[in-house]
Parts: sequence; structure tokens; C-alpha cells
Amino acid sequence: MEGYIDVYIKDTHIEVMGQEFLLGELTVSLLNIDNNVLRQMGKELVNLERLAEICREKHIFYRKKLNVDEQRKFEIAQNEIIKFPTYEEWVEIHKSVCLINEMFRTTKVGKLLWVPLNPDFTDILKDVPYDSLKYRMGWIQYLEQLDLTMGFVEDIFAFVRTIRNFTICIIPGLKKYDASHLAGAYGILMYDERCKCMVASENDSDKMTYTNEDFMILQYIPMPKKNGKGFVIAEYFRMDNLQALMKTDFLRGMMKGHFPRRCEHCGRYFLMTKGYRTKFCDMPSPEDPKRTCNQISYAKKRVKEENANNPKYQSYKRCVNRIYKAAERGTITDEQKAALLSEAENLYTTAMMSPEYSNDEFNTMLQSKNLYKLCGIDTPRNGRPKKGEDND
Repeated sequence: MEGYIDVYIKDTHIEVMGQEFLLGELTVSLLNIDNNVLRQMGKELVNLERLAEICREKHIFYRKKLNVDEQRKFEIAQNEIIKFPTYEEWVEIHKSVCLINEMFRTTKVGKLLWVPLNPDFTDILKDVPYDSLKYRMGWIQYLEQLDLTMGFVEDIFAFVRTIRNFTICIIPGLKKYDASHLAGAYGILMYDERCKCMVASENDSDKMTYTNEDFMILQYIPMPKKNGKGFVIAEYFRMDNLQALMKTDFLRGMMKGHFPRRCEHCGRYFLMTKGYRTKFCDMPSPEDPKRTCNQISYAKKRVKEENANNPKYQSYKRCVNRIYKAAERGTITDEQKAALLSEAENLYTTAMMSPEYSNDEFNTMLQSKNLYKLCGIDTPRNGRPKKGEDND
């Protein structure tokens, strides 16, 4: 990444650096970052601050100061207004930067924004004199990568800490999981004094801060829809920090009714796109990848979610209702009705017995255009058949 992140919001999806995701999908990926990885990132951040002598409050100063032309960077290098590390210190700094890069790339958003770094980069400076202009200019250029790295780590800590607290402590208490109630819950998180401790702030011991505002460029751009049918007015954002990206994904997702939940079996976070009170994720269980957490939980504790809170059952129920209505309108025959119901039941049984399909994938499979095609039946037109039309 060269300092800027290009983002498009298209209805229920977000496009980042040319790749499209469901709103909230990147948030869930970051929330699932391993706690051991977070701890190691924190250690490497402290190491960078020590070796480069850049404190947490000061490094953003470098971002502004270094965002200048080559002539100004040349002057900065000559004036010695910043510390220039020894070659040995620079090697250690680069090791920490590479390790942070590798750990961040375990998440979807990390893979989007960063390419793997060359661990041997500092070899080219091994024999360059410490007090030479070439060495100093090299460090000035490297400071931009260092600043981005440190800023990303701080944003990861602030965002993950805050949104995990929000997901665990506030969301479960909502009466409804629609956009209005989710927005109200976020207002409680940000402005209710009782929730002040849940938001990462400069008052915390590590000073990681979840900001209440972000600066970015915004444009409205007409773009073709993903399926190529029609156009949509997309919002284009350009931003320069990770926290702005994650809040755009998270908050825009909640505006569409998308929100993260924490699985009560495995502890991982998963994305909900409808207002069900689902307790268990439909991802492969860590202890038995052939079964979902929902299935494992039922087998162990005899805890089974009510059908009203089971997204797969609700998708199946809607599908069955559509088939019966089509038969009542006379747009399908009794034989076709039986074939469609049988196939839908088979798909539902398969989806409930294995982790092969996510909730959203299963819902897509049961859509009329897909189910009818699977059964070799032409999708009927909307409405009742015209008088005298042959439906046999």
C-alpha cells in the first residue's frame, strides 16, 4: 500500500483495492485475529518505538512531515531533526516491521492492503556510511513504511478492542437487530458514560484510541452493478488509515442490518445479515471440521436453536412457501411442485448436517431461479397464468 486506500460502497457491498466483499465481512475477519497475534504485535510495536525513538503520540507528526516532495525530504535528511538509527538498529526495526506485516496478513484486510515485505531489504545498506546522505535519504523514505506499520497496529488494537466489547456487551441486549436498533446501540457505545470504558481511548495504558471522526475524500460515481444489470451510484472514498476503512465497513454494514455476533461455542465472530438471534456459527467446528459449531453444540449439550433463530430453516421455510404459492397460482404443475419440494428438503438436510454451505450460500441456492434450474424446470413468470394458457 502506498499510503492511500481506495474504497467503493455499493449497496450491501464494499470494494477495497479492487476486491468486493459483503459489508461487515472485513470487520469480522479482523475481529477474529488471534489474541496471541495481537500480543506479539504489541511487543513489536514497543520494540519499534524504542529502536526508532518514535513515541505513539509523535509518529503521526512524521506522516504529515514526510508527505512532501523530494526536495523537502532532502532538506530533512540534511538538517538532522530526527534520529537516524545505526545499521544494526535498522536491521532490528525491519525485522519487527516484517513480522507485523506477516501477522497482519493473516486477516482478509491485511492481505488486501499489504504485500509481503523483503526481509533482506536492509542488506543494500550494509556498507553505506552511516553519516552519508544516501543512508539518511534511505531512512527518510523508510520512515513512511514504518509510520504506516505503527499506525496500522494502533488501529487494529483500537478497533478490535472497541468492537469486540460492542458485540459482546451491547448487541445481545437489543430487542431487534434492525438498522435502527443497531444505530441506537452504537450511539450508546459512543456517548453513554456507562460504556466509556468499552471504547479504546488515550486514557488507556497503551493509549490506543478509537477515534470519533475520520478524514477522507468522498465522491459519488455511477457504476454498473456486479451482475451487469443496471447501474448504481457508488460512494468512493479515499483514506489513509486502517481505522477509517474498518469503521466504514462496520458502520455501513450496520446501516444495512449487517452485524457481528460471537459464537457461544467456538468464540469466533461471524457476520449476520438478518435479525436472527443465532447463538452458534455455521463455520466448521475447530474440533471437528466436518460439522458446524451449531451441530457440535447440539450433540454435546443438546442445545438447539429455535427455528425462529435458525437462518437456514428460515430460508427453507420461505422457499417452501414460494413453491406452494406458485402451485396455487397454477404456474407449476403438481409434479413440478413435488420435485421442487423434494430437492429443497434434500438441500436443507445436507446444509444442516454438514458445514458445506454458509447461511448466505444456502439462501442463494434456494432462490427460485437456482432451485428451478437445479430441477430442470423453467422459472415461471410472475403472476397468474393468462386465461386459457396451458399449464400442463
